[in-house]
Amino acid sequence: MELEEPTPYEQGWLKILDELQDSPAVDVMHEAREDIDLTAEDTAFDELAEWEGVEIGAELRSAYIRFSQLGSQWRTVDPCPYLAGEFRLTPLPLAVHEDPPEFTSSLYSDEQRELATEFRVIDAGPFTGTGSFVALRLQSGVENPEVWFSDHRTNTLWRLDLDYRAYMDALRLTKGVFDWQHLFTEAPLSDEEFAGTAADLRVMLDVLPEIFPDHDYTDLRARLRERT
Repeated sequence: MELEEPTPYEQGWLKILDELQDSPAVDVMHEAREDIDLTAEDTAFDELAEWEGVEIGAELRSAYIRFSQLGSQWRTVDPCPYLAGEFRLTPLPLAVHEDPPEFTSSLYSDEQRELATEFRVIDAGPFTGTGSFVALRLQSGVENPEVWFSDHRTNTLWRLDLDYRAYMDALRLTKGVFDWQHLFTEAPLSDEEFAGTAADLRVMLDVLPEIFPDHDYTDLRARLRERT
């Protein structure tokens, strides 16, 4: 049986996995690189609109991958400063039909739990099992859904200053470094509470440009300077 060929956009994601595997500064501990799922089709968005009244805009439909799973858990190796990351993407046409995530911790408020009933997880960390994830918020009449980050360390839900397409673009740059999402939340990175996160982000933006010089981290560096 002939396998479906990846689109140029999907090939770009396979290149991200190759970059991690091929870098002598990186140890890839787990990787998910599965075949294209042919059920991950545009018709899923039409069904979402028909059944739940949620219309996903055309721009987002052009920015998803169809691999049944795609992700990596990795860390740097000596003498490189320590850095670690993980991502595991769910195809958008499949994610929108999944159940909302469960919040087992009692530290989440009733208001947060109610908000999360509209969440559909698009990125998670199953290898390390941290419990953090990123989700779209599906709302009737909203074609470009909000993107939210559930941070297990603070048991807080943070809205990202990114839409789905921009999230995917930023993930390609960061390779899933833990807590990179806080570059795009309202977390007070200049406060003592987030001093460790800010320090980790500085390491990220020192190390990644050295390991992956073909990528441009100028905007992320500028954003970190503004936030701290």
